[in-house]
Amino acid sequence: MVPSAYVHIPFCDSICAYCDFVRIQKNEQFFSSWKDTLIQEIKEYKIENLHTLYFGGGTPSLLDVEDFISIRNCFPDSIDEFTVECNPESLDKDKLDAYVSLGVNRISLGVQSFKDDLLKICNRKHTSDQAKTVIQMIQSSGIHNFSIDLIFGLPNQTMEDVKKDIDTFLNLDIPHLSIYSLQIEENSIFGKTGVEPIDSDLEADMFEYITKTLEAAGYIHYEISSFCKPGYYSKHNLAYWQDKDFYGFGCGASGRIDGIRYDNTTSLKEYCVKGPQAIYISETLAERGMDAIMMALRTKFGLNIKEWNLKYQNDFKNHYATVLDKYHEYFLYDSDRVFLNDAGLEILNTILVDFMMIE
Repeated sequence: MVPSAYVHIPFCDSICAYCDFVRIQKNEQFFSSWKDTLIQEIKEYKIENLHTLYFGGGTPSLLDVEDFISIRNCFPDSIDEFTVECNPESLDKDKLDAYVSLGVNRISLGVQSFKDDLLKICNRKHTSDQAKTVIQMIQSSGIHNFSIDLIFGLPNQTMEDVKKDIDTFLNLDIPHLSIYSLQIEENSIFGKTGVEPIDSDLEADMFEYITKTLEAAGYIHYEISSFCKPGYYSKHNLAYWQDKDFYGFGCGASGRIDGIRYDNTTSLKEYCVKGPQAIYISETLAERGMDAIMMALRTKFGLNIKEWNLKYQNDFKNHYATVLDKYHEYFLYDSDRVFLNDAGLEILNTILVDFMMIE
């Protein structure tokens, strides 16, 4: 059984300055055809059981309740974790009540910053006060498992700004945080307008402050960009990080079935006319094993060596002995598991480059 499904909703009211995901401003010309194609794509799999379901985007909360219901009804009634990504300006009480009645039990809210001038730089359409109001609305809705997104390393952002964002987050008593350093993507507005990354030392100082402050407040740093109170892990994202299969539905979605990854077309017009047009990614068993290592080492749970050896027909400790020895002060072992300490997570990309150099 494939345990998880991701549904990509590509529509947005506006385009954020940092975003390079597959997204388009909501277009009524294509919307009806897109919805019909998406429903047909999902129904072809006749899914009877599902552990996690995630509506991402784009902005899923842009959907009218009727459209949301028609897509949601393609999936089983009982789902352990059902997450919907929302923006503060497109989520109201009626829509939230409808989500609850339809089995949504987790919200991921795109806040990005609690500072209005930084929100404007990012081309976000909500204010800090709006975000706080929506967070309180979620807390009153019966959805106790929710997350917000924040970004650090934004243009003109100072260390004091980061401290205020983290302080606001803690005061709001939110159970989960996904926090990312700004990446200047070539096809984003930032990339096209020549925005430069902040000083790397300042970025490192920001991340160190975020990590230490949240851990001191009782949050678990369970993945390089993810913090949660005990018991509030994102089960859906853990499926990615723990080498599980997942369906990917919709224009611009990616999935993995029987260990083989695929990408749907990113062209909305092509998707509406021809369907998902999935391109399957050809990988050797060794390449798939490397993917599993890259994902697992992002998390505090690390890699199950025994399972990896069996699945990928190799001996992890022997095959990667030179890398494990080179970075020995960063690796920790617990029974059959290997994982990185906090200092190791800070240089994860450097370590992974060395892993990839081993044939």
